[in-house]
Amino acid sequence: MTTPDPYASTDAAEPAVLVVDDVEDNRAVLIARLARLGYRAVTAAASGREALALIARERFDLVLLDVMMPGMSGPQVLEALRSEGRLADLPVIMVSALSELASVVECIELGAEDYLTKPINATLLRARVNATLEKKRLRDTIREATRRRLEQLERELMAARALQLGMVPDDLDRPDVPATVHTALEPARQVGGDLCDWFPGEGDTLWFAVGDVSDKGVAAALFMARTWSSLRSVATRQGTAGEPGAVLSAVNTELREANEALMFTTLLAGRLRLADGLVELANAGHPPPFHVGANGTVVPLACEAHLPLGAWPGQAYPTMRLQLAPGDGLFVYTDGITEATAVDGTQYSQARLRAALGELGRLPGRELLSALVANVRTFAGEAPQADDIAALVLRWRPMSTGTSAPCPTAPITPPGV
Repeated sequence: MTTPDPYASTDAAEPAVLVVDDVEDNRAVLIARLARLGYRAVTAAASGREALALIARERFDLVLLDVMMPGMSGPQVLEALRSEGRLADLPVIMVSALSELASVVECIELGAEDYLTKPINATLLRARVNATLEKKRLRDTIREATRRRLEQLERELMAARALQLGMVPDDLDRPDVPATVHTALEPARQVGGDLCDWFPGEGDTLWFAVGDVSDKGVAAALFMARTWSSLRSVATRQGTAGEPGAVLSAVNTELREANEALMFTTLLAGRLRLADGLVELANAGHPPPFHVGANGTVVPLACEAHLPLGAWPGQAYPTMRLQLAPGDGLFVYTDGITEATAVDGTQYSQARLRAALGELGRLPGRELLSALVANVRTFAGEAPQADDIAALVLRWRPMSTGTSAPCPTAPITPPGV
């Protein structure tokens, strides 16, 4: 069984030709000659304005346009067609007397496909009409194939976007867990290179991470997926002994393999001990997080940024420790927030981020993220989003004495699902 070509043209309609000339005898002769060549779907127009009106409401494959006409000349018709963007799909052959060749040159510069001189030679008419229609057919076939391919690519990218966003776990906000985690991820394109994740660790610990791949689009999304998978795998293998610095060193080694393009990821990874609120952090080239106090204070952490993951071998990443008080939290983000740019070229900046967190820091995690992203959007105004945006809010809320505080071991089901 033969598989049909999805890009093959199915339009077997006879080519539609429009003849434009103010002299009736000229129109009749040209229509008769076209009929002898096999072109019978021919329409006539006696003026430039009539031709434009016909083109506006009917589909034509070719226009044979006289140069010299009263009221609206051929070049004026051509200029109108060009201003409407029709010449990309509608070829025009100019018809002129030998004395009008200067005007023909002007028409070619305006976008006419070819020209014929009066009296019209039958052989030249056949050659130029056939060649022009064949070129149009080929252009239409390529254009249609390109359109279908772009539509297919768009569908594939939207499916990839859904899969990528599906890698971000649901918010963690359960009464039996002494921590909350809320995340936001907004790729600048259909897919992007930012990472935002949390997952349970060994011994009632909770891992969290935010990362940013050194590119955008499909390649960055694939490298982000490698980073995400490697981080979870290494952290699980090393168990309680794998503090964040050691985990990042191992992830760096894995990402170095099969990385001829030398892509890299900035990543801040941390582990929270649920029992006492101790946070361990390691930073591979990422913007330092903010400590958000229960009382609303906002302080950038002195979390030294070492080299990103994936490009340089044998890197060591130290682990720093931070003791959270009840209600304290962390705000971790990518530079898609601080480098968001307004129309005038001004960047959002870390100073604006700190000020916004000072105003929003007491809000619950989900409300905080929504309000912050809205703040960034308002600042950017009409400027397009140039970089992926990712952010994570973690808070520690110790349980009452004697209450167990297990770390979740399965995805959280959102309310109502």
